[in-house]
Amino acid sequence: MRRSVLACLSVIAVSGCAMTAPGVSRAPDQVVAIPATGQQLVVSGEMQTSRIPVGANTEPRHDLTVRVNGQPVIQGTLVTYGATTLQGQAGMMPVTAACQSREIGHADRQFDCTITVNGAPVGMSFRATPTGPQPPVGAAT
Repeated sequence: MRRSVLACLSVIAVSGCAMTAPGVSRAPDQVVAIPATGQQLVVSGEMQTSRIPVGANTEPRHDLTVRVNGQPVIQGTLVTYGATTLQGQAGMMPVTAACQSREIGHADRQFDCTITVNGAPVGMSFRATPTGPQPPVGAAT
């Protein structure tokens, strides 16, 4: 009986200490057609998760980079809880990343983003977990 209680307590202690691990989550490249010009652009994105010191502990930091035709057009930090909107430019075209964070599990967060290039939207998701980046789960409803 005592061993099972100790085993249970150690599982609780380990799961309670889980932290989002550093790493890079990449979304697949997507082609977006710009209605006004007929141009086709390749939009790509990645989220770099790191741990930053805060007092005697660390917190996750999620830095997003969005590229259009391989050129960085948005670089910024996503808030861990809630919504973030970042803006940039691809030449003369405005680019916006509207991202919503959601909890998948303990220390497991997904960021669902709508990237809009000159009014044309594409969806991208990025996920950070205790074991490092993982494929995103289905879109939020």
